[in-house]
Amino acid sequence: MKKVTKIAITIILVIVIALAGSVLFYKTGIQAVTNKSKNVIVEVKKGTNASTVLNELDAKGLLKNKIAAKLYVRVEKPELKSNSYRLNTNMDLKKIFKILSTGDKKYIANGVLTITEGETIPQIASKVAKLLKTDKTTILNQWKDTNYLKTLAAKYWFINEADITNPSLLYPLEGYLYPETYYINASKPTLDEITTKMLDTMDQHLSVYKDQIAKSGFTMHQFLTLSSIVEKETLYEKDISPIAGVFINRLNKNMPLGSDITVNYALGRTGVKVTSEMLKTPSPYNTYINKGLPVGPVASVQDKTIKGVLNYTKSDYLYFFAKKDGTVVYSKTYQEHQEAIKKYKWY
Repeated sequence: MKKVTKIAITIILVIVIALAGSVLFYKTGIQAVTNKSKNVIVEVKKGTNASTVLNELDAKGLLKNKIAAKLYVRVEKPELKSNSYRLNTNMDLKKIFKILSTGDKKYIANGVLTITEGETIPQIASKVAKLLKTDKTTILNQWKDTNYLKTLAAKYWFINEADITNPSLLYPLEGYLYPETYYINASKPTLDEITTKMLDTMDQHLSVYKDQIAKSGFTMHQFLTLSSIVEKETLYEKDISPIAGVFINRLNKNMPLGSDITVNYALGRTGVKVTSEMLKTPSPYNTYINKGLPVGPVASVQDKTIKGVLNYTKSDYLYFFAKKDGTVVYSKTYQEHQEAIKKYKWY
């Protein structure tokens, strides 16, 4: 009898452990994949069942355990509302299906706007115009409107009214719109809403470095101007700080920055080859004929460039030249620089 009791207890324990293990497996399996934030667009087409959606969630990296997810769907039997949704890798399965079942407007992705680091206002305006189904000129006109710029200066700590209303600027908001992928929830977004998204994101990034920038010796406008030049001059992250250091050395010695990037910007062009005639372009952006920083930024700037400029490399270098593969040769003297150009010039 005792033997039978022991066997029964053993069986019960095994069952309890198995059940506990199953519950743990299930609860763990429907948790978020990670606590790190990464937006993912998932489309739920009309008539799509939960099993099909699970396959897409799995393909997009949103499922921690597909078996547990299948069990969840069988138990909960969620009814889905068709739409495009902006989900996140830090969402657990319950939250994901709550969004998909209720059609939560906060997560509906009516459009995606991707701004790449180094892009200019005209390039950004083209993308925004396409998203808003309007023309580029309308976008640029609002971004140049003095009254509109004054409202932005009043709203954001990093925008100085006098700086962005300078009539010499080609595009006042150049360098202020943060390069990022933006998910648009509104069914009919306005230009002001899109602009606010980009400026809010810039606010978040600059706020991290606010004290450092204040101590850098540059105004915010000057700092973004320098950073934008460095952004366009660098191909590899490892060169951000050294190239920033070269430009700061030139500024400290009251030498022209001599950046081809600024000449291209003044001419509204791209390209590597800049002719001697182009270098004579009369413009407050031309850093060959004007000493110091140009009148304003020449491109959008990403976080790692902001950080790299703040932590610039101290050196004796005054020149640099990028080889065809993007690697940079640094020189201390003009003669060394000319020798590097002669040896590595590829265009």
